[in-house]
Amino acid sequence: MQKLDVKGVIFDLWGTLVYNIPQATSLGSLSDRLNLTPETLWRAWRKYAEPALRGEIKSGEERARLVLAELGLPLEGAPWMAQYERENRSSDVHFYPGVPEMLAELRQRGYKTCLVSNTNYLSRAVVDRLQIPDKLDEVILSCEVGMIKPEVAIYQLAAKGLGLETTECLFVGDGGDNELDGALAAGCKAAVVQQERGFAYRNPGHVPTNIQMELPNVIDVLSYL
Repeated sequence: MQKLDVKGVIFDLWGTLVYNIPQATSLGSLSDRLNLTPETLWRAWRKYAEPALRGEIKSGEERARLVLAELGLPLEGAPWMAQYERENRSSDVHFYPGVPEMLAELRQRGYKTCLVSNTNYLSRAVVDRLQIPDKLDEVILSCEVGMIKPEVAIYQLAAKGLGLETTECLFVGDGGDNELDGALAAGCKAAVVQQERGFAYRNPGHVPTNIQMELPNVIDVLSYL
């Protein structure tokens, strides 16, 4: 097996290091409460996804108020809309099996490690609850730096934080948000993770052909380093 010549590993978060188990509440029940179709509600909610990822929207309630105002609905519903999002996105989050041990092994081997995640106001609490900053050298959340994958600048920021060039880094992710293309454009090597609940698992065939590795599980990266 050919080993990769890198000094740092940059990880995606959702679908790569961690996964969430949504609560039983469905989007349909939320839209029924608002007397809307799920499609109408989803379109309005998605409209504000990028501003939330860039940190321009600071909370779920702020986003909910924007959605309700656009749909011409009373703003009193914002708190329970925010609660719905929180329960279905960030209340039940787990590491994939072996992830903490893998990160510890990478550190022991002398690799620099970084998290780069497209995420909104919910994920800092998740990251801190799972003690991810203690397990990695750098943590970069899009909502805190105003950049999102696949923009080259966010990979450059990660490499700089590790004291490395992008060409010395491997990016590992599940492929959502065209993150692998961005990593390659930035000069990183790239590996896709195809584990359950991740983007590549749910969307086979949407992976760049010029990546360096396809990993059934994120911990398999150890075999290539």
